[in-house]
Amino acid sequence: MLRKALILPGAGARGAYQVGVLKAISSVLPNKAPNPFAVISGTSAGAINAAVIASRASRFSLAVKEMERVWKNFTADQVYRSDGWTMLQSSLQFFFATLGLQKPRALLDNTPLEELLARDIKFANIQRAIDRGHLEALTVTASAYSSAQSVSFFQGRQGLKPWVRARRCGRPTVIGLSHLMASAAVPFIFPAVKIGAEYYGDGAMRQSAPLSSAIHLGADRVLVIGVGDEYPDPEKFKYLPNSLNFFRITKS
Repeated sequence: MLRKALILPGAGARGAYQVGVLKAISSVLPNKAPNPFAVISGTSAGAINAAVIASRASRFSLAVKEMERVWKNFTADQVYRSDGWTMLQSSLQFFFATLGLQKPRALLDNTPLEELLARDIKFANIQRAIDRGHLEALTVTASAYSSAQSVSFFQGRQGLKPWVRARRCGRPTVIGLSHLMASAAVPFIFPAVKIGAEYYGDGAMRQSAPLSSAIHLGADRVLVIGVGDEYPDPEKFKYLPNSLNFFRITKS
Protein backbone atom coordinates (compact mmCIF):
# COMPACT_ATOMS: atom_id res chain seq x y z
CA MET A 1 0.00 0.00 0.00
CA LEU A 2 1.31 3.43 -0.93
CA ARG A 3 2.01 5.73 2.00
CA LYS A 4 1.00 9.33 1.33
CA ALA A 5 2.66 12.16 3.24
CA LEU A 6 1.45 15.69 3.84
CA ILE A 7 4.14 18.37 4.12
CA LEU A 8 3.15 21.67 5.72
CA PRO A 9 6.03 24.18 5.42
CA GLY A 10 6.65 27.19 7.60
CA ALA A 11 4.61 30.10 6.38
CA GLY A 12 3.75 32.35 9.32
CA ALA A 13 0.27 33.81 8.95
CA ARG A 14 0.21 32.39 5.42
CA GLY A 15 -0.43 29.06 7.10
CA ALA A 16 -4.08 30.03 6.63
CA TYR A 17 -3.58 29.22 2.93
CA GLN A 18 -2.78 25.64 3.91
CA VAL A 19 -6.21 25.43 5.53
CA GLY A 20 -7.84 26.42 2.26
CA VAL A 21 -6.10 23.61 0.38
CA LEU A 22 -6.94 21.08 3.10
CA LYS A 23 -10.55 22.23 2.97
CA ALA A 24 -10.61 21.49 -0.76
CA ILE A 25 -9.20 18.01 -0.11
CA SER A 26 -11.78 17.43 2.62
CA SER A 27 -14.59 18.37 0.24
CA VAL A 28 -13.87 15.40 -2.04
CA LEU A 29 -13.70 12.88 0.80
CA PRO A 30 -16.66 11.31 2.61
CA ASN A 31 -17.78 13.46 5.53
CA LYS A 32 -16.71 10.93 8.17
CA ALA A 33 -13.50 9.86 6.45
CA PRO A 34 -10.36 9.64 8.59
CA ASN A 35 -7.15 11.46 7.81
CA PRO A 36 -5.94 10.25 4.36
CA PHE A 37 -2.22 10.84 5.01
CA ALA A 38 -0.01 8.18 6.61
CA VAL A 39 2.67 10.71 7.53
CA ILE A 40 2.17 14.36 8.42
CA SER A 41 5.25 16.58 8.56
CA GLY A 42 5.26 20.23 9.54
CA THR A 43 7.55 23.07 10.52
CA SER A 44 6.88 26.46 12.12
CA ALA A 45 3.24 27.46 11.51
CA GLY A 46 2.89 24.30 9.43
CA ALA A 47 3.81 22.23 12.48
CA ILE A 48 0.84 23.67 14.35
CA ASN A 49 -1.52 22.78 11.52
CA ALA A 50 0.05 19.31 11.33
CA ALA A 51 -0.54 18.70 15.04
CA VAL A 52 -4.18 19.75 14.75
CA ILE A 53 -4.79 17.21 11.96
CA ALA A 54 -2.94 14.47 13.84
CA SER A 55 -4.91 15.09 17.03
CA ARG A 56 -8.18 14.82 15.10
CA ALA A 57 -7.12 12.18 12.60
CA SER A 58 -10.20 10.02 13.13
CA ARG A 59 -12.29 12.52 11.18
CA PHE A 60 -10.44 14.68 8.67
CA SER A 61 -13.30 17.08 7.97
CA LEU A 62 -13.59 18.04 11.64
CA ALA A 63 -9.86 18.68 11.86
CA VAL A 64 -10.03 21.04 8.89
CA LYS A 65 -13.10 22.81 10.30
CA GLU A 66 -11.29 23.37 13.59
CA MET A 67 -8.29 24.89 11.81
CA GLU A 68 -10.58 27.06 9.71
CA ARG A 69 -12.35 28.31 12.84
CA VAL A 70 -9.10 29.28 14.53
CA TRP A 71 -7.55 30.97 11.49
CA LYS A 72 -10.74 32.90 10.67
CA ASN A 73 -10.78 34.44 14.14
CA PHE A 74 -7.04 34.88 14.54
CA THR A 75 -5.81 38.16 15.99
CA ALA A 76 -2.35 39.39 16.99
CA ASP A 77 -3.13 39.20 20.70
CA GLN A 78 -3.68 35.45 20.34
CA VAL A 79 -0.02 35.09 19.33
CA TYR A 80 1.79 37.62 21.55
CA ARG A 81 1.00 40.09 24.31
CA SER A 82 0.18 43.33 22.51
CA ASP A 83 -0.97 45.55 25.38
CA GLY A 84 0.81 48.87 25.82
CA TRP A 85 2.60 48.01 29.06
CA THR A 86 4.05 44.74 27.73
CA MET A 87 5.22 46.41 24.53
CA LEU A 88 6.86 49.18 26.54
CA GLN A 89 8.66 46.63 28.70
CA SER A 90 9.93 44.83 25.59
CA SER A 91 11.19 48.08 24.10
CA LEU A 92 12.99 49.00 27.33
CA GLN A 93 14.58 45.55 27.50
CA PHE A 94 16.11 45.97 24.06
CA PHE A 95 17.18 49.52 24.87
CA PHE A 96 19.03 48.31 27.95
CA ALA A 97 20.47 45.45 25.91
CA THR A 98 22.08 47.92 23.51
CA LEU A 99 23.78 49.45 26.55
CA GLY A 100 24.99 46.04 27.64
CA LEU A 101 22.96 46.15 30.85
CA GLN A 102 20.84 43.03 30.24
CA LYS A 103 20.02 40.35 27.68
CA PRO A 104 16.33 40.13 26.73
CA ARG A 105 14.91 36.71 25.92
CA ALA A 106 13.02 37.95 22.86
CA LEU A 107 11.21 40.95 21.45
CA LEU A 108 7.71 39.55 22.04
CA ASP A 109 6.01 37.44 24.71
CA ASN A 110 4.20 34.58 22.93
CA THR A 111 2.48 33.20 26.02
CA PRO A 112 -0.98 33.74 24.40
CA LEU A 113 -0.03 31.36 21.56
CA GLU A 114 1.16 28.77 24.07
CA GLU A 115 -2.15 29.04 25.95
CA LEU A 116 -4.15 28.76 22.73
CA LEU A 117 -2.35 25.59 21.63
CA ALA A 118 -2.58 24.02 25.08
CA ARG A 119 -6.32 24.63 25.06
CA ASP A 120 -7.16 23.58 21.51
CA ILE A 121 -4.83 20.65 20.77
CA LYS A 122 -5.37 17.36 22.58
CA PHE A 123 -1.89 15.86 22.33
CA ALA A 124 -2.96 12.54 23.86
CA ASN A 125 -5.16 11.98 20.79
CA ILE A 126 -2.09 11.76 18.54
CA GLN A 127 -1.05 8.42 19.98
CA ARG A 128 -4.67 7.28 19.95
CA ALA A 129 -4.84 8.04 16.21
CA ILE A 130 -1.65 6.04 15.65
CA ASP A 131 -2.95 3.08 17.66
CA ARG A 132 -6.19 3.07 15.67
CA GLY A 133 -4.45 3.20 12.30
CA HIS A 134 -5.58 6.70 11.32
CA LEU A 135 -1.97 7.93 11.25
CA GLU A 136 1.46 6.32 11.03
CA ALA A 137 3.61 9.25 12.10
CA LEU A 138 3.63 12.93 12.95
CA THR A 139 6.88 14.86 12.72
CA VAL A 140 7.64 18.41 13.87
CA THR A 141 10.89 20.06 12.80
CA ALA A 142 12.84 22.61 14.84
CA SER A 143 16.32 24.14 14.59
CA ALA A 144 18.81 23.39 17.36
CA TYR A 145 20.92 26.42 18.29
CA SER A 146 24.04 24.85 19.79
CA SER A 147 24.43 21.89 17.40
CA ALA A 148 23.13 23.81 14.34
CA GLN A 149 21.07 20.78 13.33
CA SER A 150 17.60 20.54 11.87
CA VAL A 151 15.87 18.14 14.27
CA SER A 152 12.70 16.32 13.25
CA PHE A 153 10.91 15.09 16.36
CA PHE A 154 8.57 12.27 15.42
CA GLN A 155 5.90 10.17 17.06
CA GLY A 156 4.70 7.12 15.19
CA ARG A 157 3.99 3.44 14.88
CA GLN A 158 6.35 0.80 16.17
CA GLY A 159 9.33 0.00 13.99
CA LEU A 160 10.19 3.56 12.94
CA LYS A 161 13.86 4.29 13.52
CA PRO A 162 15.76 7.52 14.17
CA TRP A 163 18.21 8.82 11.57
CA VAL A 164 21.27 11.03 11.41
CA ARG A 165 22.44 12.89 8.33
CA ALA A 166 24.59 15.97 7.77
CA ARG A 167 22.99 18.85 9.68
CA ARG A 168 19.72 16.99 10.23
CA CYS A 169 18.40 14.13 12.30
CA GLY A 170 15.19 12.43 13.39
CA ARG A 171 14.39 11.73 17.04
CA PRO A 172 11.50 9.64 18.34
CA THR A 173 9.51 11.30 21.12
CA VAL A 174 6.02 12.06 22.34
CA ILE A 175 5.03 15.26 20.55
CA GLY A 176 3.89 17.95 22.95
CA LEU A 177 3.38 21.67 23.36
CA SER A 178 7.09 22.42 23.71
CA HIS A 179 7.84 20.94 20.26
CA LEU A 180 5.28 23.19 18.55
CA MET A 181 6.46 26.27 20.43
CA ALA A 182 10.06 25.47 19.50
CA SER A 183 9.23 24.92 15.83
CA ALA A 184 7.46 28.29 15.63
CA ALA A 185 9.96 30.30 17.72
CA VAL A 186 11.14 32.92 15.22
CA PRO A 187 14.64 34.04 16.30
CA PHE A 188 14.80 37.32 18.23
CA ILE A 189 11.02 37.69 17.91
CA PHE A 190 9.92 34.78 20.15
CA PRO A 191 11.93 33.09 22.91
CA ALA A 192 13.83 29.89 22.19
CA VAL A 193 12.44 26.72 23.76
CA LYS A 194 14.54 24.27 25.75
CA ILE A 195 13.92 20.59 25.01
CA GLY A 196 16.22 18.26 26.85
CA ALA A 197 19.62 19.92 27.10
CA GLU A 198 19.33 22.14 24.03
CA TYR A 199 17.51 25.27 22.92
CA TYR A 200 15.47 25.27 19.71
CA GLY A 201 13.98 27.84 17.38
CA ASP A 202 12.00 28.13 14.16
CA GLY A 203 12.29 24.93 12.11
CA ALA A 204 12.03 26.87 8.86
CA MET A 205 15.50 28.34 9.41
CA ARG A 206 17.06 25.08 8.18
CA GLN A 207 14.20 23.16 6.55
CA SER A 208 11.39 25.28 5.19
CA ALA A 209 9.72 22.15 3.76
CA PRO A 210 10.77 19.06 5.76
CA LEU A 211 10.64 16.47 3.00
CA SER A 212 13.40 14.24 4.33
CA SER A 213 11.58 13.37 7.53
CA ALA A 214 8.54 12.12 5.61
CA ILE A 215 10.76 9.98 3.38
CA HIS A 216 12.61 8.50 6.35
CA LEU A 217 9.24 7.62 7.88
CA GLY A 218 8.23 5.61 4.82
CA ALA A 219 6.36 7.99 2.52
CA ASP A 220 5.95 6.94 -1.15
CA ARG A 221 3.97 9.98 -2.25
CA VAL A 222 4.39 13.51 -0.98
CA LEU A 223 1.99 16.45 -1.10
CA VAL A 224 3.61 19.79 -0.27
CA ILE A 225 1.28 22.71 0.34
CA GLY A 226 3.61 25.63 -0.23
CA VAL A 227 3.19 29.37 -0.55
CA GLY A 228 6.44 30.11 -2.36
CA ASP A 229 7.72 29.90 -5.92
CA GLU A 230 5.49 27.70 -8.03
CA TYR A 231 8.55 26.83 -10.13
CA PRO A 232 10.86 25.19 -7.59
CA ASP A 233 14.57 24.78 -8.22
CA PRO A 234 15.03 21.20 -9.52
CA GLU A 235 18.42 21.04 -7.79
CA LYS A 236 16.62 20.87 -4.44
CA PHE A 237 14.84 17.67 -5.39
CA LYS A 238 17.39 15.74 -7.49
CA TYR A 239 18.42 13.56 -4.55
CA LEU A 240 14.94 12.28 -3.80
CA PRO A 241 14.30 8.57 -4.43
CA ASN A 242 13.22 7.83 -7.99
CA SER A 243 10.25 5.87 -6.64
CA LEU A 244 8.90 8.89 -4.78
CA ASN A 245 5.92 10.58 -6.38
CA PHE A 246 6.20 14.32 -5.69
CA PHE A 247 3.68 17.01 -6.35
CA ARG A 248 3.30 20.50 -4.99
CA ILE A 249 0.42 22.91 -4.48
CA THR A 250 1.48 26.55 -4.36
CA LYS A 251 -0.24 29.88 -4.07
CA SER A 252 -0.66 31.58 -7.41
